[in-house]
Amino acid sequence: MTKNFFAALAFCLTLAPAAAADPFNVKVDQTVTLKLSQPANSVVVGNATVADVAVHDPRTLLVTGKAFGSTNLTVLDRAGNTIYSSALNVGGEEDNGLTIVRSGATYSYSCMDKCRATPMVGDAPNHFQDVMSTVTAKAQTAKGGN
Repeated sequence: MTKNFFAALAFCLTLAPAAAADPFNVKVDQTVTLKLSQPANSVVVGNATVADVAVHDPRTLLVTGKAFGSTNLTVLDRAGNTIYSSALNVGGEEDNGLTIVRSGATYSYSCMDKCRATPMVGDAPNHFQDVMSTVTAKAQTAKGGN
């Protein structure tokens, strides 16, 4: 009888959907490793504008925050069973970041040794464009461009 009970219990557990995990948090422009207990076959992000997921190997996902917001992450095994499901929250800048709000417009800075402007989704459009122009010009110079 106990043999049948354990066999039935094991069968039920394989059919049960994966328990929802605690919300997964990542910062904008940062990547966090997510280790899975089983090999993944399919990975789905609810809103690819908010986050991106790269599959490093069948049990390792790399989750990158792209923009502020919330979405969800679902991982399926080869049989189509859910092996991981979680809310995915993308938020705030690094601990060494500084955000200035002036007249309703937002300006972001990264403050390692001193504060420098950094492009952040949601910044004032002119500030964002100015910072991106500087970043792009620097990248072109590094490549040997004009």
